Amino acid sequence: MDNLSKNKLPKVLAIGINAWREDATSHTLMNIFSCWDPSRLALLYTRADLPNTKVCSRFFQISENDVLKSIFKPWKQTGREVFNTPTVNDKSVEEEHKRYAKARKKHSYFMSICREMVWSLGHWKSKELKRFIKEFDPDIIFVPIYPTAYMGKIQRYVKKITGKPIVCYLADDNYSYDACKGFWSRAHRFMLRKQVKYLATHCKEMFVIVDKEKEETDRIFGTDSVILTKGIDFTNITYKKHMIGNPLKFVYTGSLVIGRDKTLASIADILNNLNGNEEKAILEIYSPDTVDEDTMLRLNNGCSKHCGFIPREKVLEVQQNADVVIFAEAIEGKDCKAARLSFSTKITDYLANGKCVLAVGKEDIAPIDYFRRNDCAIVATDEKQLEEQIKYIIGNTHVIEEYGRKAFDSAKRNHDKTIVDQRFIKTMMRLTNGSD
Repeated sequence: MDNLSKNKLPKVLAIGINAWREDATSHTLMNIFSCWDPSRLALLYTRADLPNTKVCSRFFQISENDVLKSIFKPWKQTGREVFNTPTVNDKSVEEEHKRYAKARKKHSYFMSICREMVWSLGHWKSKELKRFIKEFDPDIIFVPIYPTAYMGKIQRYVKKITGKPIVCYLADDNYSYDACKGFWSRAHRFMLRKQVKYLATHCKEMFVIVDKEKEETDRIFGTDSVILTKGIDFTNITYKKHMIGNPLKFVYTGSLVIGRDKTLASIADILNNLNGNEEKAILEIYSPDTVDEDTMLRLNNGCSKHCGFIPREKVLEVQQNADVVIFAEAIEGKDCKAARLSFSTKITDYLANGKCVLAVGKEDIAPIDYFRRNDCAIVATDEKQLEEQIKYIIGNTHVIEEYGRKAFDSAKRNHDKTIVDQRFIKTMMRLTNGSD
């Protein structure tokens, strides 16, 4: 889209949790809005980080720490306009990162409910927030639906004071009880469902991230949702034939939460058993997460190594040097449905790199459904099948090239940024001019 037509785009206020930073791990929303005119885009968010992106021009931060303090000091300022900051050396930011990393590891829904109470009692509806919204005067409110009820309340509040149409983006199962585990989990989901239902039934357009989620979302909320994923710029990307290594290198990059650590430990055990006295394959795991001692011993055993954290700019290099990249979700235990309707952004990276993907997860989760529909990964849905598929790859290395090509073709077919951008802009424009 040229600059002239970009200037005709509607003004959008996005409401999210994280600051948009080029050096952060999550870039989905920045990728989606990279086709937008930055002067016609603003972000309202709730974390301590400061933004650093060319995608957006104005930012408003509601500090969770200040919201907590405002319960006891109602006069405490909780929100402020902030600006792009390339380097952040702030103790409060570092402390927040540690706090959220710890919370994510423990994944306590009781603590999630405590956070919801903080936001319910805190004074975040400030005059500074109202002034920012009125000064920017958006045409559309862009609302990602998060697994937190307080974000829904903020989004509903902005809709109320602006009277402008909202567009939702649902990229995970944040409504059903399927992934709930125990009383506190179900109690938190009960709180969340009220916000999700309101947003989903009052939005003018609904975006979702994958086919299976579209089918379920449209059935539950009566929407006609539009699939919107991270787009890949293929201008200078072509498929490159991969030289098979000896030994084969299996690589995983990502988090080890919600049962992924156990899946990777199973892969490590299988590879060690298949290797015997000959090193046919190795496993490298790159993740900032640490796990329990027994699982860590399995991940750091024989041909398998937990390599720790690597910066984002190194991830692509590591993936490109792999023979097989691993997409892993839980295949046993209480976490099997935790990622039921999610679609990790690393899937598009794997596919665009033309890598052979070993995808592990239960049959009914959205990523496995995607891989099956597009025949772009070697899939295993249980422990027995996982061993069979790894054995098959090691014994038939030609499939690495075959599925690398299938992955690349699927990326071009489903995630070409030109097509993704056009679909996004066309959908958003319908809200302001009543036509395509």
